[in-house]
Amino acid sequence: MRIALIKTGALGDVVRTTALLPGLRRAHREMHLTWVTAREALPLVQRDPDVARAVALDDPGPWRHELYDWVISLDDDRDACALASALDAGRLSGAHLAADGALAYTSDLGEWFGMGILRSERDGGLVAANRLKQANQRPFGEILYDGLGLPAPAPRPRIALPAGAADEAEALVAVPGSGRRVALNTGAGGRWRFKSWGESETTELARRLHDEDGSQVLILGGPAERERNARVAGAAGRPGVVTAPTDLDIVRFAALVSRCDLLVTSDSLALHLGLAFALPVVAFFGPTSDAEIDLYGRGEKVVTPLSCRRCYLSYCDVRPHCMESLSVDTMLAAARRWLGAPGPSGRNA
Repeated sequence: MRIALIKTGALGDVVRTTALLPGLRRAHREMHLTWVTAREALPLVQRDPDVARAVALDDPGPWRHELYDWVISLDDDRDACALASALDAGRLSGAHLAADGALAYTSDLGEWFGMGILRSERDGGLVAANRLKQANQRPFGEILYDGLGLPAPAPRPRIALPAGAADEAEALVAVPGSGRRVALNTGAGGRWRFKSWGESETTELARRLHDEDGSQVLILGGPAERERNARVAGAAGRPGVVTAPTDLDIVRFAALVSRCDLLVTSDSLALHLGLAFALPVVAFFGPTSDAEIDLYGRGEKVVTPLSCRRCYLSYCDVRPHCMESLSVDTMLAAARRWLGAPGPSGRNA
């Protein structure tokens, strides 16, 4: 069974899509899978034992002209849809270009894509899609496994790191203290401002974890969070509250996440990496769907009580907004419930 899987972004979504690989292998023992992704996401999938070949969406090569038994297309942008329609395949599942050039999706994955921007105007368009998104109670893996006819259950995602990557990442950051290491990843980049928890709240949480629980605290984030994270660590004013480098490549960032004992995080790449490494996770949600994320029994969700949650808006004039509704006491209590959980970090706490 020759399968082409198209999933290019976002990086966190690429990670969670790895949960499909075990089901595809169980259904097709002789599977040869080509994963088409964004160039920056290649390190996330190219070492997976069930990925025979990982290629970038803009790569030329013979893979574009081969015959596939099944193309699974999970991106809703035009370039990915055009590729899905151009590949020679016996079966197509997911997003593609219709005969008239419009973006469309196949019925087997209608439950998933029907909650997104590809929902047609005749079926209610984005208004109906958002309403379904808000009402949905099923996680991503369950929906995709059902739609693709894969044998359940859907497992957690996975990442194969290069040998020695975790130790190399550990050497990049020195966190004073001997307590368990708590990573705080409370930013969310520029696009999803309302997925981020506040700086002052993050600072207070860091202080209390350090002072009251004896934890090491590592502030995580990407380039967009560099100044924010520096302000948080500076305001915390504790030797055991430090920032991680924000310019790490994806492998080193993933490896650093793997060396933590607890992750407190927004709905972001770090969340999916934490799940892949089976870390205890406290994940907080406001404008995005908490129901779509399965924590696989390894943590808990802190969800805004506001009725307008799961709005998927990049701007909000509600005050207090969803992130402001999540108190430090609530987050600290959740973190403490999971600080004693065994983690896979391998550090000597």
